Amino acid sequence: MSNDNRISQEITDAVKAQVLTKFQEIKDLLPFLITLTPEEKRGIITISTERGAMDEAFTSEMAAHADLVPAYVDAAEMERDRELRGDLLEILQRSRELCDALEDTAHVAGSDVLLGYLSFYNSVQQAAKRGVAGSKALIENLSRFFPRSRRAVVVPTP
Repeated sequence: MSNDNRISQEITDAVKAQVLTKFQEIKDLLPFLITLTPEEKRGIITISTERGAMDEAFTSEMAAHADLVPAYVDAAEMERDRELRGDLLEILQRSRELCDALEDTAHVAGSDVLLGYLSFYNSVQQAAKRGVAGSKALIENLSRFFPRSRRAVVVPTP
């Protein structure tokens, strides 16, 4: 496989529509999902990864020492939230795996496209050096994507 074409796939309109429909179905199945701004998120304390063992320890200790649990703490609601958190974390892990694969595949596809663009740009540069009609206008239009630096844009050879 050559370096400038690491992936050669397509998503049909029908498959894309099905995938997007499935995402909407997931959102519809979880209508209670909340969207926070970064500021809101920073303002809410939560059990972080570092406090993962906290959940088990507090649940066990609160059950063993029910007389010390404040009356205003709704144990049933806490258990519901605890189960919801566990379920969401499991779903989140699966969605992260999918997101990572989508991002990595889009990254490789973007690389394939960029290598093709770089090849074309280098070809246009050579044409401009040789005085090929229209090539200087092309360079002026395309050079904005390649800010000048001391290094020339080089296309790796396969």
